[in-house]
Amino acid sequence: MRRPGLLLTAALGLSLLACAKQQPTSSPQDLAYCARLSQLYQRYVGADPSSASMAGVTPDVQGGEAVAKCREGDAKASIPTLERLLKDADIALPPRT
Repeated sequence: MRRPGLLLTAALGLSLLACAKQQPTSSPQDLAYCARLSQLYQRYVGADPSSASMAGVTPDVQGGEAVAKCREGDAKASIPTLERLLKDADIALPPRT
């Protein structure tokens, strides 16, 4: 007789394995570069929307999402957006190492 708990445990394990494979992975160099881009973006382009100087200003959703993804470790999705936003604002990009 099969135990339903064993099947459920196996199915859960396979589900978690499938999710783990879908997690974005970024190299340490990409993460460091993404962090530098995020700092530049937040300092010069996308100021903190909660600050008094930003009252009434609509924050850039794409930039905020890119910064959040960078913090989550998904540099590959963040870097192109942050580079574009910084270039559009005439901010020099940091060297990529």
